[in-house]
Amino acid sequence: MDLRQISMFKNLNDQDIKLIEEKNIIEEKTYQKEDHIFRVGDVTGDAYYLIEGSILVYKIDPNGKRFIIKKIQKPGVFGEVYSYLKEGFDFSAQAEVASKILIIHDFESIFSFGSKEFLKSYIDMLSRKCLELSRTNQITSQASLRQKISKYLLLNQENSMVKIDLSREEWADILATTRPSLSRELSNMVDDGLIEIKDKTIKITNLSQMADII
Repeated sequence: MDLRQISMFKNLNDQDIKLIEEKNIIEEKTYQKEDHIFRVGDVTGDAYYLIEGSILVYKIDPNGKRFIIKKIQKPGVFGEVYSYLKEGFDFSAQAEVASKILIIHDFESIFSFGSKEFLKSYIDMLSRKCLELSRTNQITSQASLRQKISKYLLLNQENSMVKIDLSREEWADILATTRPSLSRELSNMVDDGLIEIKDKTIKITNLSQMADII
């Protein structure tokens, strides 16, 4: 694939792309369902770009409970910060379904090219990820499960509608709760007139009332 399909490489010229391809080993690999791309503690020095499929990024707490940090379903880069620093990963990444991934080996060496366009695009990508992480922290820092659900819905709503592209189990993992507890609280919120649920779409019936919860 053309590296310029990846956001941090999009503004590079042909010469820059050629230098990267000559210096770095670009490998396209398919992972089967439940295969690990990397595990907690691994030091790879590689950056990863999801071409197609779905990736779960998660941690296991001391009690053995899985906590999903993020579900990656759209083409995008992950693992780049740890790869640049050559630090061990604080989380694991696993293919949820058969997934095609582009691996950029020795990722840190790209910065030695001195391309201002690459650095600008890279900083832009990191800034967007920091914003997303901040929003995730806003959800998990809420005290009660109802507050976590409300914050999640408010951050992801568009015209009071939220499309949930997660299974109940995956959503429960993100909210650091159990599937039965999540299902029970969602039912309570329906009974209280806060939301309406149809298939994988949730309608917030009163935005201001939900905002008051948090």
